[in-house]
Amino acid sequence: MVAQVPSGPPVVSVDAIVEVLKAIADPIRFQILKAVSGQECHVGQLAEKLGAHVAAVSQHLARLRSAGLVSSRREGTRIYYRTANSHVGGLLNEAGLLTGYVTGVLEDDAAPPATTPPRPNVILHPRHLHPV
Repeated sequence: MVAQVPSGPPVVSVDAIVEVLKAIADPIRFQILKAVSGQECHVGQLAEKLGAHVAAVSQHLARLRSAGLVSSRREGTRIYYRTANSHVGGLLNEAGLLTGYVTGVLEDDAAPPATTPPRPNVILHPRHLHPV
């Protein structure tokens, strides 16, 4: 849930962030999101791309849809899926970069390019923070 603070960044609970990350934290769902972040696909196309059963892909799509990460449109008897907004693809790319740095595949010695657009700040709701 996002609440707008007057003249400030949105407040997002840690629990809400973790729920979105949990929805992505499955290899099939991650691959589905990558596939639909650049183009619309129907279930059969996704199943073929991923080498998975149509029923399994449908279940994963239902989970992604309930998390608000994909949206759909019907055309005849087919339903086409796409990411719900452009931030989904950005999150997947950032996760890939972070994984590259953490695993040592990429070196983290360069600052981000000056052309990187500024990201909006998000305030984490303090009641959902737990001491470490």
